[in-house]
Amino acid sequence: MATGLILTLAIHVVGPVGAIAPALAVAGLVLLQYPAAALGLLLASVVLIDTTDVGLLPAEPRFYETIAGGVTILDVLLIVGLFGVLIRSRRELSRPVWPTPFAVPLTILGLALICGMADAHWARPMVDTKELLHRASYVAYIIVVPILTVNVLRSTKALRSFAVAAAALAAWKGISGTYAALAGVGAIVEGQTVSYLEPLSNLLMLAFILGVAIALVRKQTLPFWMLATVPFDVLALALSYRRSFWIGAVLALLVVLILASRRRGRAVLAIGGVAIALALVATFSFGGTGSGTSSPLVERASSLSPGGVDSNRGDRYRTDERKNVIANLHEHPLTGLGLGVPWRIHYPTAEALDRRYTHLAVLAYWLEMGPLGVIAYIALFGSFLWVSFDVFRRHLDPVVKIVSLAIFGAILGLIVVELTATFTGVDPRVSIILGAALGWLSVAWKQLPERHQRDAPSPVLARTAALRVPS
Repeated sequence: MATGLILTLAIHVVGPVGAIAPALAVAGLVLLQYPAAALGLLLASVVLIDTTDVGLLPAEPRFYETIAGGVTILDVLLIVGLFGVLIRSRRELSRPVWPTPFAVPLTILGLALICGMADAHWARPMVDTKELLHRASYVAYIIVVPILTVNVLRSTKALRSFAVAAAALAAWKGISGTYAALAGVGAIVEGQTVSYLEPLSNLLMLAFILGVAIALVRKQTLPFWMLATVPFDVLALALSYRRSFWIGAVLALLVVLILASRRRGRAVLAIGGVAIALALVATFSFGGTGSGTSSPLVERASSLSPGGVDSNRGDRYRTDERKNVIANLHEHPLTGLGLGVPWRIHYPTAEALDRRYTHLAVLAYWLEMGPLGVIAYIALFGSFLWVSFDVFRRHLDPVVKIVSLAIFGAILGLIVVELTATFTGVDPRVSIILGAALGWLSVAWKQLPERHQRDAPSPVLARTAALRVPS
């Protein structure tokens, strides 16, 4: 009877949602006790729930909308997970750990974010506070998610389990994307059905493809389900019709295969350098990703020629946008415009698109956060590549080595992609997954032979308590 009265009162006060409020409260208490469950739900949600792409699961953009007080379900899961880490640390009399190898770039990114928010607040017209905080959260995910991840994954077994779960999600995305494109139920761009428009799915599939390729080169035994599903990922990535992802994938595959083959010498360095240079030239010349195609796959591939660039309005717009953004930076070189502030039009553009977005990532960070934003972007991806390669070279576990090199390749591919489209700190799903990768690499880096004992978390509170006990 008491339960019925409570439910009646809850429904009367907050509506039908009140009927499930007790269940939500119980679920919250469970997640507080198990922060790993909060992290798992967070990452699985951003991978499986798409905003526009339809495959074996329907798109559900409402999942990413604010629910109360300007926060989203993703924010709630992240906050609950962090509080769970604090509760566990208090219970175990230990300190939370930090993503040590990325401390400097994440600190710079945090300072750049503050500068960008301050510029936006004082801009004329001023950016709406709610919109500004929402936009800033996309960058904050890169800083906060590693803290949760590094406190959840505390052993090599946890790193391996995380990698298997990520591979399973990538395999699912490959199957779902292939079905969407071939069955004609996916998104349609200029008359062509594509597998995925959103970058997260393509990035995750790329990492999975690289991981399987690295394992085969290093003669590492793989489960049958990985070998059976990787062709779906290759096909889905091709059917995304995103040219910059194609270029990034080819570059990443070439580089990681060279590194995985254990070959050494100047010839290998020369091949890698030439591959990177060609990828950069190809991306700047004809690697647009913003629009789809009205032709099949072969005709899309044939558009990778200098003569076909100007015929695409999306490519022309990116060129016009770059000229305008550079002109805006000439006017505000030391501060940029601010986070979420639209750039001013100085030259005509081929299309009328959202001027709060800039396709070239380096220019986007400069425009929104000033020169400190550029430094943060370079430091973030530079440390990403350095730490992942360091873990690949010196970690003792073969699975961790393979995953680290796959992350290295995926980040290298993402750098190429972001020469024509900005996702880091702009797409919240990409930011969350990148944050999780930073945390994963931090744990693996702490397990390197010469760092394992030195960086292991120490029970500070327990030691202090022991000193206070009288003899």
